[in-house]
Amino acid sequence: MKIETLDRAEDEERSGNSELIQSVVMTAQIIEAMAAAGQPMRLTALATQLGEPKAKMHRHLSTLKHLGFVDQDSKTETYRLGLKLVHLGQAAADQFDLRRLAEPYMMRLRDLTHQTVVLSTPGNGDAIINAVVESPNLVTISVRLGYRLPAHASAQGRLNLAFGPPATQQRVLSRKLQAFTPRTLIDPVKLRERLAQIRGQLFDVSMDETLLGISAVAAPILNFANELVGAIAVVGTTQYVHEPVEPEQLKLLRACTKAISLRLNSTAYEGLGIPNLREFIFD
Repeated sequence: MKIETLDRAEDEERSGNSELIQSVVMTAQIIEAMAAAGQPMRLTALATQLGEPKAKMHRHLSTLKHLGFVDQDSKTETYRLGLKLVHLGQAAADQFDLRRLAEPYMMRLRDLTHQTVVLSTPGNGDAIINAVVESPNLVTISVRLGYRLPAHASAQGRLNLAFGPPATQQRVLSRKLQAFTPRTLIDPVKLRERLAQIRGQLFDVSMDETLLGISAVAAPILNFANELVGAIAVVGTTQYVHEPVEPEQLKLLRACTKAISLRLNSTAYEGLGIPNLREFIFD
């Protein structure tokens, strides 16, 4: 009887024809929000950030605490990620190490473009910096590992939105978007148009959007199901990385991400006329 009740409750949580179970989606959003915060969070802050009632948020947190995914400080009553997630994260990294796969390609791209090359992975819409290969120039641009690039105001973040779940896209674009500089794209209508363009051309450019004078051009790494698992970006000053993109720079970037995507059995780059450059062929 109890199992039947649970099954019925899960069925009721399904929205429309979607196969997504909303309680699982909420659990993932809570964990990702806590990870993004980088510090313990209060119940009220989490509920406000995710737009959910405090009572509902408390039930989710209590369950996660019972399972060992979340810890609560008895004095401050704040919540933080539990040690169990560390073990799960390590297990996931052992099974799929995108950084190890991408690094030789990133180094080759750095050598060919003479700019800093960055690998990011999706994180609740934002892009999380996973690996950096700095340029050989006298003055280099450093990007901190673990830094989160905003979903709407970075080339990597917009790639995540363009190829991510519609629910994530809707959640990000329905909230008030922060303008980091006068060039930050914050109009939801224009952003939706941009995301459609990204899906067709498989790259995006962010120029002066998060920091004046710094730009990035990024392309997606896609898996066998043509789902985004990461993005490679060429990052530099607007003198060297800008919009419109230098044709040679764009050709090298997309040849790089195409080569990595092919290793993951993706077919997304086929038909776009992107060459298989010998520089990105490794035995």
